[in-house]
Amino acid sequence: MEIDLCVTVKILFFARSKDLAGTREGTITLPKKLSYQQLLNIVIEKYNLGSIRNNILLAKNEEVCEETRDIEISETDNIAVIPPLSGG
Repeated sequence: MEIDLCVTVKILFFARSKDLAGTREGTITLPKKLSYQQLLNIVIEKYNLGSIRNNILLAKNEEVCEETRDIEISETDNIAVIPPLSGG
């Protein structure tokens, strides 16, 4: 990854992802454009979320990312890690 092609954004964790990451929020440096799968892999590796890999959604600026589309990232974006929530 070349630095000039990357941006640092805020990443937010909810529910089980917050417990595993050990924080509610942090920062992460990402390429300006990447696939959903690349984003997922980076987040899982950096924050030790492998145990919930198949059960999380990623959202950019409160909008769930589509797994089939590339994601364009800018410095003002927030990325959220959302595990499934159960209610009753």
